[in-house]
Amino acid sequence: MIANIPTAATHVDYQKAYDKVWHKGLIVKLNRLNISAGLLKLIISWLSDRYAYVVFGSSRSGTFPIHVGLPQGSSLSPYLFIVFHSDLVTCIGAHSSHVFADDLNVLITPPISRSFKPMLTFLEEEGTRVCGKIADYSEKWKQPINLSKTVVQIFHSQVQNPLVYIRMKSHKLLEVKEFK
Repeated sequence: MIANIPTAATHVDYQKAYDKVWHKGLIVKLNRLNISAGLLKLIISWLSDRYAYVVFGSSRSGTFPIHVGLPQGSSLSPYLFIVFHSDLVTCIGAHSSHVFADDLNVLITPPISRSFKPMLTFLEEEGTRVCGKIADYSEKWKQPINLSKTVVQIFHSQVQNPLVYIRMKSHKLLEVKEFK
């Protein structure tokens, strides 16, 4: 937050983030980053030939192949999730964005203005535009967003809780006072 300028922080929650990472999309992105062929083969091997089954009560399904998701508990999964979303920064523009583990946070600060209202209008319009880009990106790369847990937090040093309406597609994001 700069001086007396409001800042909007959008906290994006991905539904079952690691479970939804699309293997083919991840491989495309790893290729774009020009990682070594040996490392790429190792990651492809690590993701390949994974199978699962479902247990319900005393019944067990047959095994089926898994083509999406990163193994829970693996130390490599958070890194691959971050790599998977590393191009999101260019998608949303010049705003500050942070991907850590399975969380995405975007900070938007308006240009300095003598009046407070134009800065709030900027936050609403730019916040909605950026959220639309995030939603489009997430749909393209098969990473569904949990809209009920995606929230906006406004930081301002002098005005208590200015009302800002930021939307992701047609959904108005909940404005929160604190985020954990």
